[in-house]
Parts: sequence; structure tokens; C-alpha cells
Amino acid sequence: MRKRLRRRHEAQVRASGVCTEHSDVLDVTPGGEKTRTALAARVADVGRFFALQAQSIGDQRAAAADIRTVRRWLRNATKAIVKVGKLVTLDETTMATMRLLGSVSDDELMAYARGLLNRVGPHREAFVAEGMPPDLLTNIQAGIQRFAGAKDAYEAARQGFTAATEMIREAQAKANETIDAIEAVAVITPAANPEMLTKLRIARRIGPRAGSAPSQPAPALVVPETSKEEAA
Repeated sequence: MRKRLRRRHEAQVRASGVCTEHSDVLDVTPGGEKTRTALAARVADVGRFFALQAQSIGDQRAAAADIRTVRRWLRNATKAIVKVGKLVTLDETTMATMRLLGSVSDDELMAYARGLLNRVGPHREAFVAEGMPPDLLTNIQAGIQRFAGAKDAYEAARQGFTAATEMIREAQAKANETIDAIEAVAVITPAANPEMLTKLRIARRIGPRAGSAPSQPAPALVVPETSKEEAA
């Protein structure tokens, strides 16, 4: 899909370039100039939207890497608490009933870590006495927040990519309509020469054939002048 959008953009860039090259033909009326500059603006917009797409991809990758890192650390940290808990006995209550986490989703992991904090928090000193690092519970709390933030960042980047793609489609559709209008007007404009129409039609082609020329150039339609006899 992205390759198709990119090729369409390249074709529209070429078409806009042809229109700029022949602005002397298109700009003979205010409407013609307006249409030509509108095409250039829409092509430029698509370029910006592609940049937003690329930024969203980079943000997704960075967030995904952060998610993997924090997820691995949280699993190791909660595992350490469970292992230490087997050594902790508080009056008639033992922490040995805590269980290691199996294969779960990210949300389930965060819920499990929060539950573990609630259970172990009141007995922090007893766990530290059995070898748990003094700052582990604080670090787990920070890890949960970082995990949630990374997941939010990933979702925001994914939505940003989708929004950029939709904007690209909309801008390209409008650019195509603009090119259609320019070509239609050029066909009936006496000042337009066959070379301009040929260049425009070649330029707007999408794909590998965009650089190939047709066997015969497309002639411009020239409106004949009225003869004196007809005028009479």
C-alpha cells in the first residue's frame, strides 16, 4: 500500500513540475494560475504527510523497544519478589503462596505487578531482611508507570501513522482531480502545445512506465478562427 502511495506521489510531483514548466500557458487566466498553484500546494502537503508517516514509524519502533525492555525487567523483578517471598514468614502467614507469572498480556502483567506491590508493600522490611533490594518496590512502581507510558506512546504513534495515511489519500485524490482539470483545460487552450500535453500525460502515469513516451504525441485541440464569410 505504501509503495502505491509513494509512486502516486512521485507521479504527481512530476505532473506539478510540468505545470510549473508551462506556467506561461496555464497562468493566462487567474483561475488557471490558481489551479496550478493549488496542485503544487497539495503535492507539498503529501510530502509533509509522508514525513509524519516516517516519524510515526520511528516512534512506534522506539516505543516497542521500550515495551520489550520494561516487560522483561518487570517479569524478572516480580520473579525476584516471589523467590524471596518463599523465605518470608510473618506470624502465621507465609509469603510462599505467591506464584510466578505465566504467559500473559501486557495489561495482565501490569495488574499482576500492582497486586504484588499491594501485598508486599506493608512487609517491605521483612523482604529486605531476606535479601530483596531496598529500592526494588519503588523501582517496580516506576517500571509500571514507564510500561504504561510506553504502551500509550506506541498506540499514539500507530494512530498518528493511520491519520497521516488517510491525509495522504485525501490530498492525492484532490491532486488527481486538479491534474484532470488542468489537462482538460489545456486540451482546449490554443496556447497549449502538443509537447506540454504529452509531458503531462507521461508524468502523471504511476509505476515503472512513467518514463516511457507514447508512439504519437497527443495533439492539442486548436479552436479554428472564424472566417470573414462565416462572420458575415
